[in-house]
Amino acid sequence: MSRRLQLDEHDQALVEVVRAAMDAAVLGAHAPSAAAKRLTVLAVRHRNRGRAEAKKRHPFAGVCEASGLPLNFEHAHLDELQPELGYAGQVRWVCQRANNSGKHSCGACK
Repeated sequence: MSRRLQLDEHDQALVEVVRAAMDAAVLGAHAPSAAAKRLTVLAVRHRNRGRAEAKKRHPFAGVCEASGLPLNFEHAHLDELQPELGYAGQVRWVCQRANNSGKHSCGACK
């Protein structure tokens, strides 16, 4: 289940300004798909700031923190428990199913 991020009025206004600028940029681009992909890369780069520090702050313990079952590191994903704070907030290590980002499950998460 997806839930909308809670933004204050100031941040929502900023989002609307950027949305309008992005729409104008993509509509005016010679290669709209490439421009949209580049904008996505820039947005993801901002979103992932602090991820490395979050991994150091909360090292992987070998279990899916949603179920408590053992989990291999290759299937572990760092989950943000406070999406408005991103990786600066609370995080946990979960399987792909618990993170809604893949097909691998620890065995308990569906």
